[in-house]
Amino acid sequence: MTKLKKALANPSLIAYELWAKLNRKSLFNRYHKLSRLAGLEKVYFILSFDCDTFDDINVVWNVHSRLIDMEIRPVYAVPGELLTRGEKIYRRISETGGEFINHGDTQHTYFDKSVGRHRSHFFYDELPLERVREDIVQGDVCLRKILGIQPRGFRAPHFGTFQKPHQIRFLHSVLNDLGYIFSSSTVPLYAFRYGPIFRDFGAMELPVSGMASNPLNILDSWSCFMAPDRTMTPQDYHREGEAISKLFKGLGVGLLNFYADPIHIHDSDIFFETVSRWRSVAVTVTYSKLLELLL
Repeated sequence: MTKLKKALANPSLIAYELWAKLNRKSLFNRYHKLSRLAGLEKVYFILSFDCDTFDDINVVWNVHSRLIDMEIRPVYAVPGELLTRGEKIYRRISETGGEFINHGDTQHTYFDKSVGRHRSHFFYDELPLERVREDIVQGDVCLRKILGIQPRGFRAPHFGTFQKPHQIRFLHSVLNDLGYIFSSSTVPLYAFRYGPIFRDFGAMELPVSGMASNPLNILDSWSCFMAPDRTMTPQDYHREGEAISKLFKGLGVGLLNFYADPIHIHDSDIFFETVSRWRSVAVTVTYSKLLELLL
């Protein structure tokens, strides 16, 4: 998503980008106040995984078991079509502590043989809203059928493209109809504008976290570990992870809400070292557990 498209989706992004560039300390002071208003009294850490390709199925158990050994209970967002294909693995993960949230039904990536890697498609912002509703509802049906659970939360596919207020409001209206409690479908901007947990659009929304050096940009596993044209490295990922850990330890309150794709990081010691660092400065929870503590 280009900077221009992001700005058009969220005009306030420009103002916050200037704020982050000119007075980052003040921006995080605002975040601290919003965290307190949200009811947070400590730093909490949630680790989630978007399992958007068939390749994730082959490595996700190893990632899960390693994190369980670290006493971290991950959250998984898996499109229904891939949940069905990886049914045995994902059911095993669910039975051993993994929390699952609805991630729609349609597999929103495909393997492009011409470039030898996966590409994205099925963007919610390019679909009729009723088609979006249908995908969310079918994702709910799939989770109930495959895992036998009642989903409580949701993450939109390619959520960075579905950020306009009317889009989020529509998304939350569908979630409310389904009886969901929360969503984690917004970019870091929303954490600084509304707080790490907010209800301004309907359901509770928990934005994903950004970087210490660039608070409005997501610390993304694709950008650091897999992208062929990446400008960041795994070492940069770890460095940013260390910096945000130090910053939040100083704040004393907030939510470290990071996600990755299993195929990007399954064999990376640097990733797990970074996760261990986050765990050392925060109380590790899942989305549902955090909301239980607050409600």
